[in-house]
Amino acid sequence: MTYSVIRVRATPSASRSGHTGGVVVVAGIAVAAWTSFGRHLFGIGGDLTIIYAATLGVIFAALLVFTGLAIRRTARRGFETRAITYAFLIASGVSGILLGLTLPDSTPRGLQTITSGPTQPGLDIAIGIANPLGVIGIATAIIALVLSIRDSRGRITLVEHWGDEDDVALVDPA
Repeated sequence: MTYSVIRVRATPSASRSGHTGGVVVVAGIAVAAWTSFGRHLFGIGGDLTIIYAATLGVIFAALLVFTGLAIRRTARRGFETRAITYAFLIASGVSGILLGLTLPDSTPRGLQTITSGPTQPGLDIAIGIANPLGVIGIATAIIALVLSIRDSRGRITLVEHWGDEDDVALVDPA
């Protein structure tokens, strides 16, 4: 008896508009803008804004925009975006929003965050939380991008095949 496994690419369904990808692009730009410039809405923008915009803002924008474009491509090709892709995408967005709340900026009154202002120990706690949030946000955005690119290529399913014709040829007549 022989056993073989063949890989079959999932057949695409009807092409869809890809509006979800467009929403992801807009939300990604909003998260990047919030992380870079959100403190200015509360009057505590300072000298570090340019650095945040050039680093965190650009990274979040690039990762989330490319993820949105991959999700749009997935829909246009007729494939499904997996729930785990959306889960990592949402985790990245939430981390980015929380990062914008806890990211310190240098003002004339000293370092301040949206959540704590200049008061201690809240300032130190917010700064301590900001670093892991940034790492988690970027890491989950990278994972969401990789998963969305894989989704845009369609899933590969495994099909089992038992060959009866081959069994006859393999039997030893002795």
